[in-house]
Amino acid sequence: MGRMTEKDASGRWQVKGIPWEKLQAGQVITEEASQILYGCLWRLKDYEDSGLNPEQVTNLQYGAENMAAQVCDSLCRYREESTVQEELDEVCRGCPVNAVMGRIFGMRMRRRMYGEETQRDNN
Repeated sequence: MGRMTEKDASGRWQVKGIPWEKLQAGQVITEEASQILYGCLWRLKDYEDSGLNPEQVTNLQYGAENMAAQVCDSLCRYREESTVQEELDEVCRGCPVNAVMGRIFGMRMRRRMYGEETQRDNN
C-alpha cells in the first residue's frame, strides 16, 4: 500500500493527489478529492486501531529486518560461496526470506543492512 502523503515542489506536505490549495477555506471539495480524503481517514483509523505509535511501528520494522538479516547471515549457504557483495545481493533478491519481508513490509529488507536507505517498494 502506497503513501497517502507527498511533498509538493516547494517542500510542503500534502495529501497525495490533492494540491494543498484545493483544501483551503472556500474551495469546493470535488467527488475525487472527497474519495481520496475518505481513504486517508480510513487508513488513519486502521493505524489508530493498531494501538501502535510511530516509534513502535518503526522499531517493529527494524526489528523484523534485523532478525531476517541475522537469519540470512547465519544460515544462508551462499554466504560461504561468495564474498562479492553484488553476487550476494543478487542471491538475496530471490531469497524466500526477502520475499516474506517484502510481503510484510513492502520493501527489500537487505537495503538497510548495506547502508542504503530503506524505502517502500510500492511508492
